Amino acid sequence: MKNRFFAILSAFLILMAGSGIGAAANIIVHNGESIQAAVNNATAGDTIIVEPGTYSDSATIDTQDLIIKSKSGNPDDTILTGSFKIGEINNNVGTVFDGFTFQGDDTSSAVGTTEFVGCTVQNSKIIHHWVGLTVGQDTGITSLNNQFIECRTGISSLPFTHIQAENNRFIDCGESIFVGVPEGTVTSINNVEIHTDASGKQVIVPINDITEGTSITTNTTTPDQPVKPPANNTTTNTTTPEKPVEPKVPSNNTTNNTTTPVEKPAEPTVPVTTPTETPVETPVEDTGSSSGGSHHSSSSGGSSGGAGGSPEPAKNVASKEISQTFITKGKPVVFNFPQNATCIEFIKFEAKKTAGKTTTIVEDLKNKSTLVSDLPEGIVYKSFNVWVGNAGYGNSKDIENKSIGFKVNNVWILDDHINKSSVALFRYDDENKEWVKLPVKLVDEDEQVLHFTAETPGFSSFVITGEKIGVESTEPAVKSEINKSTDLNMSENNSENSRDPGFGPVAVILIVGAVGLCCLYFYRKM
Repeated sequence: MKNRFFAILSAFLILMAGSGIGAAANIIVHNGESIQAAVNNATAGDTIIVEPGTYSDSATIDTQDLIIKSKSGNPDDTILTGSFKIGEINNNVGTVFDGFTFQGDDTSSAVGTTEFVGCTVQNSKIIHHWVGLTVGQDTGITSLNNQFIECRTGISSLPFTHIQAENNRFIDCGESIFVGVPEGTVTSINNVEIHTDASGKQVIVPINDITEGTSITTNTTTPDQPVKPPANNTTTNTTTPEKPVEPKVPSNNTTNNTTTPVEKPAEPTVPVTTPTETPVETPVEDTGSSSGGSHHSSSSGGSSGGAGGSPEPAKNVASKEISQTFITKGKPVVFNFPQNATCIEFIKFEAKKTAGKTTTIVEDLKNKSTLVSDLPEGIVYKSFNVWVGNAGYGNSKDIENKSIGFKVNNVWILDDHINKSSVALFRYDDENKEWVKLPVKLVDEDEQVLHFTAETPGFSSFVITGEKIGVESTEPAVKSEINKSTDLNMSENNSENSRDPGFGPVAVILIVGAVGLCCLYFYRKM
Protein backbone atom coordinates (compact mmCIF):
# COMPACT_ATOMS: atom_id res chain seq x y z
CA MET A 1 0.00 0.00 0.00
CA LYS A 2 2.76 2.40 0.97
CA ASN A 3 4.82 1.57 -2.17
CA ARG A 4 1.83 2.30 -4.40
CA PHE A 5 1.23 5.56 -2.58
CA PHE A 6 4.82 6.76 -3.02
CA ALA A 7 4.83 5.72 -6.70
CA ILE A 8 1.72 7.83 -7.36
CA LEU A 9 3.19 10.71 -5.37
CA SER A 10 6.46 10.61 -7.36
CA ALA A 11 4.64 10.61 -10.70
CA PHE A 12 2.51 13.54 -9.59
CA LEU A 13 5.51 15.61 -8.48
CA ILE A 14 7.39 14.90 -11.73
CA LEU A 15 4.34 15.93 -13.76
CA MET A 16 3.95 19.16 -11.77
CA ALA A 17 7.62 20.09 -12.08
CA GLY A 18 7.73 19.27 -15.78
CA SER A 19 4.68 21.38 -16.51
CA GLY A 20 6.07 24.42 -14.73
CA ILE A 21 9.75 24.51 -15.72
CA GLY A 22 10.80 25.10 -19.35
CA ALA A 23 7.25 25.57 -20.63
CA ALA A 24 6.77 28.04 -23.48
CA ALA A 25 5.37 31.33 -22.23
CA ASN A 26 2.92 33.93 -23.45
CA ILE A 27 4.38 37.39 -22.93
CA ILE A 28 1.88 40.23 -23.14
CA VAL A 29 3.03 43.63 -24.43
CA HIS A 30 0.65 46.39 -23.36
CA ASN A 31 0.21 49.62 -25.29
CA GLY A 32 3.13 51.92 -24.41
CA GLU A 33 5.53 49.12 -23.47
CA SER A 34 8.62 47.98 -25.38
CA ILE A 35 8.61 45.09 -27.82
CA GLN A 36 12.41 44.86 -27.52
CA ALA A 37 12.07 44.42 -23.75
CA ALA A 38 9.63 41.59 -24.33
CA VAL A 39 12.05 39.95 -26.77
CA ASN A 40 14.87 40.28 -24.23
CA ASN A 41 12.74 38.51 -21.60
CA ALA A 42 11.67 35.72 -23.94
CA THR A 43 13.11 32.23 -24.30
CA ALA A 44 13.01 29.85 -27.25
CA GLY A 45 9.48 29.00 -28.36
CA ASP A 46 7.71 31.80 -26.48
CA THR A 47 4.81 33.76 -27.95
CA ILE A 48 4.77 37.56 -27.65
CA ILE A 49 1.23 38.92 -27.83
CA VAL A 50 1.00 42.63 -28.67
CA GLU A 51 -2.12 44.48 -27.58
CA PRO A 52 -3.71 47.06 -29.93
CA GLY A 53 -1.83 50.36 -30.19
CA THR A 54 1.01 52.07 -32.03
CA TYR A 55 4.56 50.97 -31.16
CA SER A 56 7.53 53.07 -32.27
CA ASP A 57 10.50 51.03 -31.02
CA SER A 58 12.61 48.81 -33.24
CA ALA A 59 13.85 45.40 -32.15
CA THR A 60 16.68 42.96 -32.81
CA ILE A 61 15.65 39.34 -32.37
CA ASP A 62 18.15 36.60 -31.58
CA THR A 63 15.90 34.22 -29.64
CA GLN A 64 14.91 31.09 -31.53
CA ASP A 65 11.38 30.29 -32.65
CA LEU A 66 9.58 33.35 -31.31
CA ILE A 67 6.03 34.04 -32.42
CA ILE A 68 5.14 37.74 -32.32
CA LYS A 69 1.49 38.39 -33.06
CA SER A 70 -1.18 41.01 -32.55
CA LYS A 71 -3.73 40.17 -29.89
CA SER A 72 -6.68 41.12 -32.09
CA GLY A 73 -5.44 39.54 -35.30
CA ASN A 74 -6.44 42.78 -37.02
CA PRO A 75 -3.47 44.63 -38.58
CA ASP A 76 -5.36 47.93 -38.61
CA ASP A 77 -5.31 48.34 -34.83
CA THR A 78 -1.76 47.14 -34.07
CA ILE A 79 0.76 49.36 -35.83
CA LEU A 80 4.55 49.03 -35.75
CA THR A 81 6.58 52.03 -36.95
CA GLY A 82 10.05 50.64 -36.15
CA SER A 83 12.22 48.13 -38.00
CA PHE A 84 12.92 44.55 -36.95
CA LYS A 85 16.20 42.73 -37.52
CA ILE A 86 16.30 38.94 -37.24
CA GLY A 87 19.49 37.12 -36.22
CA GLU A 88 21.97 39.92 -35.49
CA ILE A 89 24.10 37.67 -33.21
CA ASN A 90 22.72 34.13 -33.22
CA ASN A 91 22.10 31.91 -36.24
CA ASN A 92 19.19 29.53 -36.87
CA VAL A 93 16.66 32.02 -35.54
CA GLY A 94 13.13 31.48 -36.85
CA THR A 95 10.64 34.27 -36.13
CA VAL A 96 6.95 34.61 -37.07
CA PHE A 97 5.16 37.99 -37.30
CA ASP A 98 1.38 37.74 -37.56
CA GLY A 99 -1.32 40.40 -37.89
CA PHE A 100 0.47 43.78 -37.88
CA THR A 101 0.64 46.97 -39.89
CA PHE A 102 4.29 47.88 -40.52
CA GLN A 103 4.17 51.64 -41.16
CA GLY A 104 7.32 53.13 -42.75
CA ASP A 105 8.63 56.52 -43.88
CA ASP A 106 9.93 55.63 -47.38
CA THR A 107 13.49 55.22 -46.05
CA SER A 108 13.28 51.99 -44.06
CA SER A 109 12.72 48.25 -44.14
CA ALA A 110 10.00 46.63 -42.03
CA VAL A 111 11.73 43.30 -41.40
CA GLY A 112 15.25 42.19 -42.36
CA THR A 113 17.20 38.99 -41.88
CA THR A 114 20.93 38.37 -41.43
CA GLU A 115 22.95 35.22 -42.08
CA PHE A 116 21.50 31.71 -41.62
CA VAL A 117 18.10 32.64 -40.21
CA GLY A 118 14.52 32.39 -41.35
CA CYS A 119 11.44 34.53 -40.87
CA THR A 120 7.73 34.39 -41.71
CA VAL A 121 5.53 37.47 -42.04
CA GLN A 122 1.83 36.80 -42.51
CA ASN A 123 -1.60 38.44 -42.47
CA SER A 124 -0.05 41.91 -42.34
CA LYS A 125 0.07 45.26 -44.13
CA ILE A 126 3.45 46.77 -45.05
CA ILE A 127 3.10 50.42 -45.99
CA HIS A 128 5.50 53.13 -47.24
CA HIS A 129 8.74 51.24 -46.73
CA TRP A 130 11.72 51.57 -49.03
CA VAL A 131 11.96 47.77 -48.88
CA GLY A 132 9.14 45.92 -47.16
CA LEU A 133 11.02 42.70 -46.40
CA THR A 134 14.81 42.52 -46.79
CA VAL A 135 16.33 39.05 -47.18
CA GLY A 136 19.98 39.04 -46.07
CA GLN A 137 22.60 36.74 -47.56
CA ASP A 138 22.22 33.03 -46.72
CA THR A 139 18.72 33.55 -45.29
CA GLY A 140 15.10 33.06 -46.29
CA ILE A 141 11.79 34.88 -45.80
CA THR A 142 8.25 33.58 -46.21
CA SER A 143 5.53 36.12 -46.98
CA LEU A 144 1.94 34.86 -46.65
CA ASN A 145 -1.30 36.79 -47.21
CA ASN A 146 0.31 40.23 -46.94
CA GLN A 147 -0.46 43.59 -48.58
CA PHE A 148 2.52 45.71 -49.66
CA ILE A 149 1.25 49.26 -50.16
CA GLU A 150 3.31 51.99 -51.86
CA CYS A 151 6.68 50.44 -51.06
CA ARG A 152 9.62 51.15 -53.35
CA THR A 153 10.31 47.37 -53.36
CA GLY A 154 8.02 44.85 -51.70
CA ILE A 155 10.54 42.04 -51.08
CA SER A 156 14.25 42.32 -51.90
CA SER A 157 16.98 39.73 -51.45
CA LEU A 158 20.76 39.47 -51.56
CA PRO A 159 22.64 36.53 -53.15
CA PHE A 160 22.25 32.98 -51.81
CA THR A 161 18.73 33.54 -50.50
CA HIS A 162 15.22 32.21 -50.98
CA ILE A 163 11.89 34.05 -51.04
CA GLN A 164 8.64 32.14 -50.51
CA ALA A 165 5.73 34.41 -51.47
CA GLU A 166 2.10 33.25 -51.46
CA ASN A 167 -1.18 35.17 -51.71
CA ASN A 168 0.35 38.64 -51.55
CA ARG A 169 -0.80 41.89 -53.14
CA PHE A 170 1.72 44.55 -54.19
CA ILE A 171 -0.29 47.75 -54.46
CA ASP A 172 1.30 50.73 -56.26
CA CYS A 173 4.80 49.50 -55.40
CA GLY A 174 7.76 50.46 -57.56
CA GLU A 175 8.84 46.83 -57.69
CA SER A 176 7.19 43.75 -56.25
CA ILE A 177 9.96 41.16 -55.79
CA PHE A 178 13.68 41.67 -56.42
CA VAL A 179 15.79 38.49 -56.47
CA GLY A 180 19.52 38.82 -55.72
CA VAL A 181 22.20 37.12 -57.80
CA PRO A 182 23.98 34.79 -57.78
CA GLU A 183 21.92 31.87 -56.51
CA GLY A 184 18.96 33.81 -55.24
CA THR A 185 15.67 31.98 -55.78
CA VAL A 186 11.97 32.71 -55.43
CA THR A 187 8.81 30.62 -55.19
CA SER A 188 5.79 32.74 -56.13
CA ILE A 189 2.24 31.41 -55.81
CA ASN A 190 -0.95 33.43 -56.41
CA ASN A 191 0.59 36.90 -56.07
CA VAL A 192 -0.61 40.00 -57.91
CA GLU A 193 0.49 43.56 -58.64
CA ILE A 194 -2.08 46.35 -58.55
CA HIS A 195 -1.25 49.60 -60.37
CA THR A 196 -3.12 52.89 -60.56
CA ASP A 197 -3.00 54.41 -64.04
CA ALA A 198 -3.15 58.11 -64.95
CA SER A 199 -6.95 58.08 -64.98
CA GLY A 200 -7.14 56.72 -61.44
CA LYS A 201 -8.25 53.27 -62.53
CA GLN A 202 -6.59 50.35 -60.83
CA VAL A 203 -5.50 47.35 -62.83
CA ILE A 204 -4.50 43.96 -61.49
CA VAL A 205 -1.50 42.32 -63.12
CA PRO A 206 -0.95 38.70 -62.06
CA ILE A 207 2.56 37.59 -61.17
CA ASN A 208 3.22 34.29 -62.87
CA ASP A 209 3.54 31.35 -60.50
CA ILE A 210 7.07 29.96 -60.29
CA THR A 211 8.93 27.42 -58.16
CA GLU A 212 12.60 27.93 -57.28
CA GLY A 213 13.00 30.55 -60.02
CA THR A 214 15.63 33.26 -60.31
CA SER A 215 13.24 36.10 -61.15
CA ILE A 216 9.55 36.90 -61.33
CA THR A 217 7.53 37.74 -64.43
CA THR A 218 4.11 39.29 -64.81
CA ASN A 219 1.25 38.40 -67.10
CA THR A 220 0.94 41.65 -69.04
CA THR A 221 -1.05 40.18 -71.95
CA THR A 222 -4.43 40.20 -70.19
CA PRO A 223 -4.11 42.53 -67.20
CA ASP A 224 -7.81 43.35 -67.10
CA GLN A 225 -8.91 39.73 -66.79
CA PRO A 226 -10.11 38.54 -63.37
CA VAL A 227 -7.40 36.83 -61.39
CA LYS A 228 -7.41 34.55 -58.41
CA PRO A 229 -7.39 36.82 -55.33
CA PRO A 230 -5.24 36.22 -52.26
CA ALA A 231 -6.69 33.73 -49.80
CA ASN A 232 -7.70 36.36 -47.26
CA ASN A 233 -9.29 38.73 -49.76
CA THR A 234 -13.08 38.59 -49.75
CA THR A 235 -13.74 40.95 -52.65
CA THR A 236 -14.70 39.53 -56.05
CA ASN A 237 -14.10 42.62 -58.19
CA THR A 238 -10.59 41.98 -59.54
CA THR A 239 -10.55 44.43 -62.44
CA THR A 240 -10.89 47.62 -60.43
CA PRO A 241 -9.96 46.79 -56.83
CA GLU A 242 -10.62 49.32 -54.17
CA LYS A 243 -7.66 51.40 -53.02
CA PRO A 244 -6.19 50.59 -49.59
CA VAL A 245 -5.85 53.27 -47.00
CA GLU A 246 -3.17 53.61 -44.38
CA PRO A 247 -4.38 52.91 -40.84
CA LYS A 248 -4.38 56.17 -38.91
CA VAL A 249 -6.41 55.50 -35.76
CA PRO A 250 -6.53 52.03 -34.19
CA SER A 251 -9.86 50.35 -34.83
CA ASN A 252 -12.05 48.66 -32.25
CA ASN A 253 -12.91 45.99 -34.78
CA THR A 254 -11.39 42.72 -33.64
CA THR A 255 -12.00 40.77 -36.84
CA ASN A 256 -9.23 40.11 -39.32
CA ASN A 257 -10.13 42.78 -41.81
CA THR A 258 -8.11 42.10 -44.94
CA THR A 259 -10.38 43.68 -47.53
CA THR A 260 -9.05 46.91 -48.93
CA PRO A 261 -10.64 50.29 -48.10
CA VAL A 262 -11.54 52.80 -50.75
CA GLU A 263 -9.62 55.91 -49.82
CA LYS A 264 -6.66 56.78 -52.03
CA PRO A 265 -3.40 57.95 -50.40
CA ALA A 266 -2.64 61.58 -51.07
CA GLU A 267 0.75 61.13 -52.72
CA PRO A 268 1.74 57.95 -54.59
CA THR A 269 5.38 56.98 -54.21
CA VAL A 270 6.00 56.95 -57.95
CA PRO A 271 4.20 59.68 -59.90
CA VAL A 272 2.42 58.53 -63.03
CA THR A 273 2.14 61.90 -64.74
CA THR A 274 4.42 62.76 -67.61
CA PRO A 275 7.18 65.25 -66.67
CA THR A 276 6.45 68.76 -67.88
CA GLU A 277 10.11 69.66 -68.28
CA THR A 278 12.87 68.01 -70.22
CA PRO A 279 14.21 65.21 -68.04
CA VAL A 280 17.87 64.71 -67.42
CA GLU A 281 19.12 61.67 -69.24
CA THR A 282 20.30 58.95 -66.90
CA PRO A 283 22.96 56.32 -67.52
CA VAL A 284 21.77 52.97 -68.83
CA GLU A 285 23.40 50.16 -66.91
CA ASP A 286 23.26 46.39 -66.76
CA THR A 287 23.90 45.46 -63.14
CA GLY A 288 23.37 41.79 -63.60
CA SER A 289 20.68 41.82 -60.95
CA SER A 290 17.40 42.72 -62.62
CA SER A 291 14.20 41.24 -61.26
CA GLY A 292 12.49 40.30 -64.49
CA GLY A 293 9.75 42.95 -64.18
CA SER A 294 9.68 45.39 -67.07
CA HIS A 295 7.47 48.21 -65.87
CA HIS A 296 8.84 49.26 -62.48
CA SER A 297 10.00 52.79 -61.85
CA SER A 298 12.10 52.33 -58.72
CA SER A 299 14.73 49.76 -57.82
CA SER A 300 18.01 49.09 -56.10
CA GLY A 301 20.63 46.44 -56.74
CA GLY A 302 24.07 45.61 -55.43
CA SER A 303 27.06 44.27 -57.33
CA SER A 304 30.83 44.22 -57.05
CA GLY A 305 33.89 44.58 -59.26
CA GLY A 306 32.34 46.74 -61.98
CA ALA A 307 31.83 50.44 -62.52
CA GLY A 308 29.04 50.45 -65.12
CA GLY A 309 28.31 54.06 -66.16
CA SER A 310 30.77 55.49 -63.64
CA PRO A 311 33.90 57.30 -64.90
CA GLU A 312 35.92 55.37 -62.31
CA PRO A 313 37.90 52.47 -63.86
CA ALA A 314 36.30 49.12 -63.01
CA LYS A 315 39.53 47.70 -61.60
CA ASN A 316 39.45 50.30 -58.78
CA VAL A 317 35.82 49.63 -57.73
CA ALA A 318 35.46 47.31 -54.72
CA SER A 319 31.65 47.31 -54.66
CA LYS A 320 28.76 49.41 -55.88
CA GLU A 321 25.02 49.83 -55.55
CA ILE A 322 22.54 51.42 -57.91
CA SER A 323 19.26 53.11 -57.02
CA GLN A 324 16.58 54.70 -59.20
CA THR A 325 13.68 56.99 -58.43
CA PHE A 326 11.42 59.52 -60.13
CA ILE A 327 12.43 63.14 -59.56
CA THR A 328 9.61 65.69 -59.50
CA LYS A 329 9.96 69.45 -59.18
CA GLY A 330 9.54 70.71 -55.62
CA LYS A 331 9.52 67.27 -54.05
CA PRO A 332 12.17 65.94 -51.62
CA VAL A 333 14.27 63.25 -53.27
CA VAL A 334 15.78 60.32 -51.38
CA PHE A 335 17.97 57.61 -52.86
CA ASN A 336 18.35 54.74 -50.37
CA PHE A 337 20.80 51.85 -50.64
CA PRO A 338 19.25 48.95 -48.69
CA GLN A 339 21.65 46.29 -50.00
CA ASN A 340 24.47 47.70 -47.82
CA ALA A 341 26.99 47.08 -50.59
CA THR A 342 28.88 50.29 -49.77
CA CYS A 343 29.40 52.68 -46.87
CA ILE A 344 26.73 55.06 -48.25
CA GLU A 345 23.28 54.69 -46.70
CA PHE A 346 21.34 57.42 -48.52
CA ILE A 347 21.56 60.73 -50.36
CA LYS A 348 18.92 63.46 -50.23
CA PHE A 349 18.21 66.70 -52.04
CA GLU A 350 15.39 68.89 -53.33
CA ALA A 351 14.77 69.24 -57.04
CA LYS A 352 14.07 72.60 -58.71
CA LYS A 353 13.06 70.88 -61.94
CA THR A 354 11.38 67.63 -62.89
CA ALA A 355 14.04 65.21 -64.07
CA GLY A 356 12.02 62.02 -64.48
CA LYS A 357 13.44 58.61 -63.65
CA THR A 358 17.02 59.11 -62.50
CA THR A 359 19.81 56.70 -61.60
CA THR A 360 22.29 57.16 -58.76
CA ILE A 361 25.45 55.06 -58.48
CA VAL A 362 27.47 54.76 -55.28
CA GLU A 363 30.74 52.85 -55.21
CA ASP A 364 33.37 51.98 -52.62
CA LEU A 365 36.88 52.12 -54.05
CA LYS A 366 39.84 49.82 -53.53
CA ASN A 367 42.29 52.73 -53.51
CA LYS A 368 42.32 56.49 -54.05
CA SER A 369 40.02 57.54 -56.87
CA THR A 370 41.80 57.89 -60.17
CA LEU A 371 39.82 61.11 -60.68
CA VAL A 372 41.65 62.98 -57.91
CA SER A 373 45.30 63.99 -57.61
CA ASP A 374 45.92 63.27 -53.92
CA LEU A 375 44.25 62.46 -50.60
CA PRO A 376 43.26 64.80 -47.77
CA GLU A 377 44.95 64.85 -44.37
CA GLY A 378 44.20 62.19 -41.77
CA ILE A 379 43.97 58.41 -41.64
CA VAL A 380 41.81 57.27 -44.57
CA TYR A 381 38.94 54.91 -43.81
CA LYS A 382 37.27 54.80 -47.21
CA SER A 383 37.28 56.45 -50.63
CA PHE A 384 33.97 56.42 -52.48
CA ASN A 385 32.13 58.05 -55.37
CA VAL A 386 28.53 59.23 -55.75
CA TRP A 387 27.16 59.84 -59.25
CA VAL A 388 23.64 61.27 -59.64
CA GLY A 389 22.18 61.25 -63.14
CA ASN A 390 24.68 62.35 -65.76
CA ALA A 391 25.96 65.50 -67.47
CA GLY A 392 26.88 66.98 -64.10
CA TYR A 393 23.35 66.80 -62.69
CA GLY A 394 24.62 65.99 -59.18
CA ASN A 395 26.55 69.27 -59.09
CA SER A 396 24.09 71.41 -61.00
CA LYS A 397 21.95 74.30 -59.79
CA ASP A 398 18.86 72.21 -60.48
CA ILE A 399 19.13 70.59 -57.05
CA GLU A 400 19.62 72.09 -53.60
CA ASN A 401 19.84 71.17 -49.89
CA LYS A 402 22.00 68.17 -50.69
CA SER A 403 23.03 65.75 -47.96
CA ILE A 404 24.55 62.31 -47.62
CA GLY A 405 24.33 59.55 -45.01
CA PHE A 406 27.26 57.20 -44.49
CA LYS A 407 28.52 54.67 -41.95
CA VAL A 408 31.87 53.78 -40.41
CA ASN A 409 32.64 50.33 -39.04
CA ASN A 410 33.57 50.20 -35.36
CA VAL A 411 36.30 47.66 -36.16
CA TRP A 412 38.30 50.42 -37.85
CA ILE A 413 37.70 52.76 -34.90
CA LEU A 414 38.97 50.19 -32.40
CA ASP A 415 41.78 48.56 -34.39
CA ASP A 416 43.32 51.86 -35.53
CA HIS A 417 42.64 53.64 -32.20
CA ILE A 418 40.61 56.32 -33.96
CA ASN A 419 38.97 59.11 -31.99
CA LYS A 420 35.39 58.82 -33.24
CA SER A 421 34.84 62.54 -32.70
CA SER A 422 37.56 63.16 -35.32
CA VAL A 423 35.75 61.33 -38.15
CA ALA A 424 35.51 63.69 -41.11
CA LEU A 425 34.15 63.66 -44.65
CA PHE A 426 36.01 65.35 -47.52
CA ARG A 427 34.57 66.07 -50.95
CA TYR A 428 36.75 66.70 -53.98
CA ASP A 429 36.07 70.06 -55.66
CA ASP A 430 36.63 69.34 -59.35
CA GLU A 431 36.63 73.00 -60.30
CA ASN A 432 39.32 74.09 -57.83
CA LYS A 433 41.10 70.72 -57.72
CA GLU A 434 41.10 70.53 -53.92
CA TRP A 435 39.55 68.64 -51.02
CA VAL A 436 36.86 70.42 -49.01
CA LYS A 437 36.13 69.28 -45.46
CA LEU A 438 32.40 68.93 -44.74
CA PRO A 439 30.81 69.24 -41.28
CA VAL A 440 29.40 65.87 -40.22
CA LYS A 441 26.91 64.84 -37.55
CA LEU A 442 27.01 61.57 -35.64
CA VAL A 443 23.32 60.64 -35.61
CA ASP A 444 23.37 57.07 -34.31
CA GLU A 445 25.69 54.27 -33.28
CA ASP A 446 25.53 50.63 -32.28
CA GLU A 447 28.03 47.87 -31.62
CA GLN A 448 28.85 47.48 -35.31
CA VAL A 449 28.78 50.90 -36.96
CA LEU A 450 28.61 54.66 -36.49
CA HIS A 451 26.02 56.47 -38.62
CA PHE A 452 26.82 59.98 -39.90
CA THR A 453 25.17 62.62 -42.06
CA ALA A 454 26.72 65.59 -43.83
CA GLU A 455 25.55 68.45 -45.97
CA THR A 456 27.42 68.69 -49.26
CA PRO A 457 27.55 71.21 -52.12
CA GLY A 458 27.49 68.40 -54.67
CA PHE A 459 28.12 64.74 -55.42
CA SER A 460 31.42 63.43 -56.77
CA SER A 461 34.44 61.79 -55.07
CA PHE A 462 34.57 61.58 -51.26
CA VAL A 463 36.99 60.37 -48.59
CA ILE A 464 36.25 59.46 -44.95
CA THR A 465 39.13 60.10 -42.55
CA GLY A 466 39.90 60.12 -38.83
CA GLU A 467 42.64 60.93 -36.31
CA LYS A 468 44.19 58.66 -33.69
CA ILE A 469 43.20 59.09 -30.06
CA GLY A 470 45.39 61.78 -28.49
CA VAL A 471 45.84 63.69 -31.76
CA GLU A 472 43.78 66.86 -31.81
CA SER A 473 42.05 67.72 -35.05
CA THR A 474 42.84 71.17 -36.40
CA GLU A 475 39.15 71.75 -37.08
CA PRO A 476 36.28 70.17 -35.14
CA ALA A 477 34.25 68.24 -37.66
CA VAL A 478 31.78 66.18 -35.71
CA LYS A 479 28.55 67.33 -34.14
CA SER A 480 26.90 64.58 -32.14
CA GLU A 481 23.12 64.38 -31.98
CA ILE A 482 23.18 61.42 -29.62
CA ASN A 483 21.84 61.94 -26.13
CA LYS A 484 24.65 60.49 -24.03
CA SER A 485 22.41 60.35 -20.97
CA THR A 486 20.25 57.68 -22.55
CA ASP A 487 19.59 54.98 -20.02
CA LEU A 488 21.29 51.92 -21.47
CA ASN A 489 19.19 49.69 -19.28
CA MET A 490 15.91 51.24 -20.38
CA SER A 491 14.87 48.27 -22.44
CA GLU A 492 15.31 46.00 -19.44
CA ASN A 493 13.74 48.31 -16.85
CA ASN A 494 10.85 49.18 -19.14
CA SER A 495 9.68 45.62 -19.08
CA GLU A 496 6.38 45.48 -17.26
CA ASN A 497 5.41 42.90 -19.82
CA SER A 498 3.37 40.28 -18.04
CA ARG A 499 4.71 36.76 -18.44
CA ASP A 500 2.32 33.80 -18.30
CA PRO A 501 4.53 30.69 -18.30
CA GLY A 502 2.32 28.29 -16.36
CA PHE A 503 4.50 27.83 -13.23
CA GLY A 504 7.73 29.49 -12.25
CA PRO A 505 10.36 27.88 -10.01
CA VAL A 506 8.97 29.57 -6.85
CA ALA A 507 5.46 28.34 -7.59
CA VAL A 508 6.75 24.81 -8.11
CA ILE A 509 8.50 24.88 -4.71
CA LEU A 510 5.31 26.06 -2.97
CA ILE A 511 3.19 23.42 -4.67
CA VAL A 512 5.67 20.65 -3.92
CA GLY A 513 5.79 21.75 -0.26
CA ALA A 514 1.99 21.74 0.04
CA VAL A 515 1.71 18.32 -1.56
CA GLY A 516 4.44 17.00 0.77
CA LEU A 517 2.55 18.16 3.86
CA CYS A 518 -0.62 16.52 2.61
CA CYS A 519 1.26 13.29 1.95
CA LEU A 520 2.79 13.34 5.43
CA TYR A 521 -0.66 13.80 6.96
CA PHE A 522 -2.20 10.86 5.06
CA TYR A 523 0.87 8.70 5.69
CA ARG A 524 0.42 9.07 9.46
CA LYS A 525 -3.24 8.16 9.11
CA MET A 526 -2.33 4.85 7.44
